[in-house]
Amino acid sequence: MNFKELPKIDLHLHLDGAIRVPTIAELGDELGIKLPSYDPKELAKYVQVNRDCRNLTDFLKRFEVFYPILPFAKTQERIAYELCEDCVRDNVIYFEARFAPVLATSKTFTMEDAVVAALEGFRRGQRDFGVRCGTILCCYRSVSVQENIETVKLAHKYRDKGVVGIDLAGDENHFPAMPHAEAFALARKLEIPITIHAGEGGHPEHIREAVFTHGASRIGHGVSLQQDAELLKAVRDAGTTFEICLTSNLQTCTVPSARAHPFRKFLDEKIRVTLNTDDPAISNITLTHEFEFAAREYHLKPAEVRGLLLNAAGAVFGEDSLRDELVIKFENTKFA
Repeated sequence: MNFKELPKIDLHLHLDGAIRVPTIAELGDELGIKLPSYDPKELAKYVQVNRDCRNLTDFLKRFEVFYPILPFAKTQERIAYELCEDCVRDNVIYFEARFAPVLATSKTFTMEDAVVAALEGFRRGQRDFGVRCGTILCCYRSVSVQENIETVKLAHKYRDKGVVGIDLAGDENHFPAMPHAEAFALARKLEIPITIHAGEGGHPEHIREAVFTHGASRIGHGVSLQQDAELLKAVRDAGTTFEICLTSNLQTCTVPSARAHPFRKFLDEKIRVTLNTDDPAISNITLTHEFEFAAREYHLKPAEVRGLLLNAAGAVFGEDSLRDELVIKFENTKFA
């Protein structure tokens, strides 16, 4: 199967994790921000991990290199615009990009400034490249409840401008979700779709809480679900969609090997799983790569590939009409 030519959907894609290395170099130079190098080839050694990375600390420190360039309108707009182009090149026909506005602020650049700039980049990118996308705003586990409530309010304010949902990201082992229950109660009241990072490296109980307490219809990663058979049945019955990111899970040492990843188990147990890139620029991958990797490691049949894409189409946070259109498209796509 030619996965490059296959139309695809990416539901778990971090905007800051998709920034091109040459863009980091150019913006760092233009904004006067110190970087380890302004030569893209040299800079890549600091901001990308190779596919043999097996250390979460090493993975996360790559972001620290370029975080100082994020709280600028020109940065947010440009990386959103370029992400649209990159997705088109990989035949991703719809994606949902997420970012935490609270992590892209400064004394002179607010969370709302970051949202407005990113949405403008996505607006232009969709127009120029013909791709479609939605934006998910991430609440963050280690910030104040009030900041996360403000993030939810921003999501509501910009629903008609491209924001399609809310997420909760951050270190689940040290910062529980429950203190932020008020933010998710507000999201439910405002009928904003919810996805939550849970069970990436933490306890399966985090998944239970995300789905049955905070109202998440999708779970980011969810690897630890394999440890709880009762919960697995419960989320299957609830129709929860799992946003699987294989390469990311290997690089961050969430799983020790591809064989140890529960992806195949989830497929066999009829869990609604999807394939996604997470941080494609940092991991130096594409969604095509993820499908090729999954097909090779887990011996995917054409019907299973179709199922993965139908799962993604049915789980998009966009308009019902878009969801229905994407489902029909994959039902009519030839998989062989």
